[in-house]
Amino acid sequence: MLPKLLLFVLITFTIVGTSYGKSLMMMVKNESKDGDANPNEEDDAAKKIKTEIEDDLAPPKHLDAVKIGRDGNLNSNFHKEVFLGEDLDNFENGNYELKDQKSKLEEIFHLIDTNKDKHLDNSELTAWVLSKTREHFEEAKRGNAQQFAKIDTDGDNQITWNEYLAEFLAQRNFDKKSVAEKLKNSEKIEISKDVEDEVEDARDKWMQSASEGETDFLTSEQFLDFQHPETSKGMLQYLVEDFLHDMDIDGDGELSIHEYMSVGSDVDVDTQADEWAQIRKKEFRNVMDVNHDNKVTKDELEKYLDPLSENMAEQEARQLIAFGDDDGDDKLSLDELLENSEFYTGSKLYNYAKSVHDDL
Repeated sequence: MLPKLLLFVLITFTIVGTSYGKSLMMMVKNESKDGDANPNEEDDAAKKIKTEIEDDLAPPKHLDAVKIGRDGNLNSNFHKEVFLGEDLDNFENGNYELKDQKSKLEEIFHLIDTNKDKHLDNSELTAWVLSKTREHFEEAKRGNAQQFAKIDTDGDNQITWNEYLAEFLAQRNFDKKSVAEKLKNSEKIEISKDVEDEVEDARDKWMQSASEGETDFLTSEQFLDFQHPETSKGMLQYLVEDFLHDMDIDGDGELSIHEYMSVGSDVDVDTQADEWAQIRKKEFRNVMDVNHDNKVTKDELEKYLDPLSENMAEQEARQLIAFGDDDGDDKLSLDELLENSEFYTGSKLYNYAKSVHDDL
């Protein structure tokens, strides 16, 4: 049996704040296993632990009711999120049978149809999109309050970085009491490279959410900004800066279509047949680039990311209608909604209608 080889790399995080001025020392351990052990076992185990984490404290990459995530990828669930609201989980988790989905869609249709003309028009769907977006925000606030209370162990209505980090690492199978003690004494903590990257990312977003340089703690409101920046107008500028930092290759403060698609400037995006690339190109040209000058400015990007922008809600309402408007009257009837239900819910409800017909 060969001995385990241990490589320790010292990572120092300097904590900036009026009442902090401390350094957090963390050891990143890379371990090569001997014998016939699978070198990916440790990574697989870490992934399993991560998937089992409930209410993960890491700032989420997915932003509910926002068209693009923090990782720069388009939100594939966006249309369903702003149409179904919090009921999306019931559809995705299989809580509804097909007949229940049909009944729920009929119920949603009649709720949107405020003028009771048996059609959904652009103004009705715009109002609905905004209401469902606010519904996501309210759910985020409720979840934030629960997380905040759990982390605020001393009950002083604010969370210090050490309190957050102890809970964060406890979710990743660390002993919370031991971690808290080591943080208090500025002792070394052995963490994997993956976790270290998560901590660095969380620390960056923590500092964005703190006000006036007070990086030592967050209030409940600031913690909401930290976990759900999409709910805060004030945090939109940080989201814009993050996207530009990650995608603005030439550093001109704007996004070209090539940068947005994460391809080199020598690639002709018009020749790409890949469906993902075509969808991304269409989103850039038809939605993000408002003045059609082939550049997306900070202002255009902020408007695109703002989930409560009425202009964006109107644009989304038009798209919701277009996907089901079979007769071309710029409205959506109940039959059209049910016939094209896959776009709105992910389920093909017309199969249910057909099966009922076949049974008769």
